Amino acid sequence: MQVAPTTTIFGFDPCRRSVLATALLCCLICQFPARAAGEQLVIDYIVSHSAQRTAWIRIINEFSSANPDVQVAHNGYLQEQYKRDFTTRLKSGKVDVAFWYAGERLRDAAANKLLAPLDSETIALLKKKNFHPATIDGTRIDGEVYGFPLYYYPWGFVYRKSLFKRLGIAPPTTWDAFLRTCERLSAEGVTPIGLGAAANWPAAGWFDYLDLRLNGLDFHRKVMRGEVPFTDARVRHVFDIWGGLLRKGYFLPATMDLEHERVLPYIYRNRVGMMLMGSFVAAKFPQAIADDMGFFAFPAISPEMPAYEDAPLDILVLPAKSPNPQLRKRFLAFLAESGAVRHIAQADQTLPAQADSSFPPILLGEAARQVLHQATGWSSFFDREADSGLIGPVFEGLRLFLKPPHDTEQAVLTIEKLRQK
Repeated sequence: MQVAPTTTIFGFDPCRRSVLATALLCCLICQFPARAAGEQLVIDYIVSHSAQRTAWIRIINEFSSANPDVQVAHNGYLQEQYKRDFTTRLKSGKVDVAFWYAGERLRDAAANKLLAPLDSETIALLKKKNFHPATIDGTRIDGEVYGFPLYYYPWGFVYRKSLFKRLGIAPPTTWDAFLRTCERLSAEGVTPIGLGAAANWPAAGWFDYLDLRLNGLDFHRKVMRGEVPFTDARVRHVFDIWGGLLRKGYFLPATMDLEHERVLPYIYRNRVGMMLMGSFVAAKFPQAIADDMGFFAFPAISPEMPAYEDAPLDILVLPAKSPNPQLRKRFLAFLAESGAVRHIAQADQTLPAQADSSFPPILLGEAARQVLHQATGWSSFFDREADSGLIGPVFEGLRLFLKPPHDTEQAVLTIEKLRQK
């Protein structure tokens, strides 16, 4: 007998229907006590919007239909809650497969023996099924692959094509052209930039890109590892350039402390011209204006500096204390062989890790691919790349810096003081 997948969405208000569903599940468990605990597969993932949840449920239902002997329990979490509870869930010994991010956070979990690497058979299957080599190697740590790649995406500026066309603006590729774009938008009563830094990481994207464009990828990684202090003159220069934009009024104050998705209506209504964000934001676009939304790379500041891009990679990881390692291996094989990862990529409007000519086009797909195609190297993004002890101090420093008078000295000294603690 096949038992339907069970699901819990953490962070959402409980409703009567979920209580009834839980009661029904309890009845099923009591009615069939002979089912071994080892036959249940537990999957944790993030739910940012309804399409993403639908994609996960679709995948899990497809797996359940193909594997009627497996009972699947899946838990959907809100993103910030998931980040907070991730390590605790890994240590609990109750999770078989978990969503996570490539980068330093993955390295920390692997170093703390919280994760198991993918076995050689699974890696061979990924290669056979046309997963992009960069997405496999993107989770390689000390020779072992610790992530099953799902999708990736670049960061850049989103904007309304019709607004730029009406004002005679071409997407800027150089810093001088970007400044002229800001001036032109301001002259027309449109604030050039929206931020949406309630959760801090959108502001960190600005630090990433200014540092990458001014100082390059190798230096940026040293900063992220804590090998270069924020009081270094090259890091101060990052804040000085950014502060110049802030003091000119190029960022709309009303958007500074909003969640990033709440900035989008300002763009839709032409109150804001641009927002720096991952191309995944296309999943939030209303259908009526989706085709009018454009995307371009963060402009070059120094002509001599190669183009380095933030390109986060989202993955599945294997908790070391998994109660059912063989079941999860079957699940990963199903994902690779069925091409089911495209469902999540489509829902998130991101680029699937698995090459698939039948994959339907996404809203910013061609522009996103172009940004990555022209890149010399990729960074994972600030809070995925940085040493864990650096993230909190930098977020605090950025919060101070975004408030007038946008003081570089105050920001870098605050970060260093908190980091030393």
